[in-house]
Amino acid sequence: MRTYHLHRIPSLALLSTFLLTACSAPLPPTNVLPNSTPVPPTPVQSPTPAPTPTPSPIELVVCQSDEPTSLYLYGDNSSGRAGIFEALFDGPIDSVNYAYQPVILERLPSLENGDATLNEVAVNPGDKVVDVATGAITALAEGVQLLQRDGSRLTYAGNNPALTVQVSAVFKLKPDVQWSDGQPLGADDSLFSFEIASSPDTHTSKFILDRTARYQVVNPLSTRWTGLPGWLDNNYFLRFWTPLPRHAYGRLTAAELSTQADATQRPLGWGAFMFGEWVKGNHLTLVRNPNYFRAPEELPRVDKVTFRFGLDADHALAELLAGRCDIGTIQDDYAGKISFLQQAQKNGSLAPQFVSSNTFEHLDFGIQPADDYERAAGNNLFQDARLRHAVAYCLDRTALVDQLLNGLSEVPAVYIASTHPLYSPEVVVYPFDPAQGQALLEEAGWVDRDGDGIRQNGRRPLKLDYASGPPGSAFREALMQQVQSQLLNNCGIDLNLTLYSVEELTDPWPNGVLFGRKFDLGEFPWRTGIEPPCDLYLTEAIPSSQNPGGVNNTGYSNPAFDQACLAALNTLDEATRQAQHAEAEVIFTQDLPSLPLFLRLKVGLALPRVKDYHVDATANSDLWNIEAISLLDRP
Repeated sequence: MRTYHLHRIPSLALLSTFLLTACSAPLPPTNVLPNSTPVPPTPVQSPTPAPTPTPSPIELVVCQSDEPTSLYLYGDNSSGRAGIFEALFDGPIDSVNYAYQPVILERLPSLENGDATLNEVAVNPGDKVVDVATGAITALAEGVQLLQRDGSRLTYAGNNPALTVQVSAVFKLKPDVQWSDGQPLGADDSLFSFEIASSPDTHTSKFILDRTARYQVVNPLSTRWTGLPGWLDNNYFLRFWTPLPRHAYGRLTAAELSTQADATQRPLGWGAFMFGEWVKGNHLTLVRNPNYFRAPEELPRVDKVTFRFGLDADHALAELLAGRCDIGTIQDDYAGKISFLQQAQKNGSLAPQFVSSNTFEHLDFGIQPADDYERAAGNNLFQDARLRHAVAYCLDRTALVDQLLNGLSEVPAVYIASTHPLYSPEVVVYPFDPAQGQALLEEAGWVDRDGDGIRQNGRRPLKLDYASGPPGSAFREALMQQVQSQLLNNCGIDLNLTLYSVEELTDPWPNGVLFGRKFDLGEFPWRTGIEPPCDLYLTEAIPSSQNPGGVNNTGYSNPAFDQACLAALNTLDEATRQAQHAEAEVIFTQDLPSLPLFLRLKVGLALPRVKDYHVDATANSDLWNIEAISLLDRP
């Protein structure tokens, strides 16, 4: 503040006094009393402005059960780090609303935009190729089947070169993406990640890596992926390796990197937030990244995010209601609290979101059991489609959704939701119609002759073993009991319930109940991706000693379904893909090797003051758009 003194600025009063002294007696100064000491003029000061208070940082608090052990890209793969990774590493490709979206890439490659190519290449005996019949990597030799450009298969029978397909795709990075330390992020960082992932010391899936012929830097902002000959990968547009900062970690080997603190505990990222502090067993705080490439859009909306760990569903819910958490990340246990959450939504204390997920519960029919399995009702029971259709008509699946999920989910006709962009409206739908189910059972020879409520065919009662698990799951037990009660009361089908441990239930051939094909009825959830999972029901996917990793536990086999499904999976033409998936869906619902029961729910919890929190069916985390989440006020 600047102070101005009167002696520096002459006033008219002082000037007049000076002029009068020449012709009259002097007048005393106005600020001097008789017989007193003159008082100097009082300085005039402008008011001091009040200091502007520094606003406290806006903090989003996320409560969750699991705490990751590592934040290394190729380390701990627990669900506890999904939201954290969304904050640290934005993208590079998001999966939202049954579609893929580029985040740090200019666009996704496609045949239409010219960034992807489908080439016809010559291969010679001994060359590494993918056998289209098995999907296995092999050296080209007699009997290997090579995919042709028109979708047909060529069985190799000689020593001469043969033609097959090869896919390539170019990925172009946005030019303004930086690491949180301010260094530019480029194509070489993606190549470095590919090199680390390829190392035997990096314990991650090598499925895609093994089927990659080359991954190269095209220019500072572009990479090119090329698949092995014979592999028509219809997810080629995802073959961009999530970058690792070569400038920070390039001196380390893959083995060293997996234990290096900078990479595992406080990694560099390019997302909306960067590492702050990690108090193990308690919380992890991330702070605003000043180098975030979307900062010009005024993102992120909050200054920091704190992830609190070790809170089960009940504890997280209590902390939310107390205002000490803003978001409770998705937990399966929330599905058992739907009524309470709906009431909390009505009274305005919570803003829960209920979204049908891409995980579908299904009741599998043991169509072709293992040779050493004996079924009292006959091993060929479910080879008669009438039995499978009868179960569908006899089961009120909408009632299951109402009773278990408060009516908030969907009963799908097929292995994808009706909202999926590749869903066919021509699929066969089986409404609840016990009269129709009873008629089919009687037509197939199953009647209740003695009036005990259970149908027989000759001397064989319609008694079936119903396998699921694990024990102790209240949801699973309630579901099984309702299926048991409905099928007995509606149609005279008697079920014996057995809950197995996860290992007993799902171990691969020949040990597991399901994939060892040792069951009558089996029930469990499949979590699918964006691609309709018709490959779960291919003949070539039946588990056996020749195919111990097979997933088609029903033993279902239909050449027409196989042809449609493989045509959908082995094309890069979108129109062909859509038409063939639709054909496979129709055949599936006609044959019904497995009865979809309902889609599981994703339940996300937030306080009403949380804005732009969106739970999505196919996103990897409910915090997929964490940069846009904001708070309407402060607690």
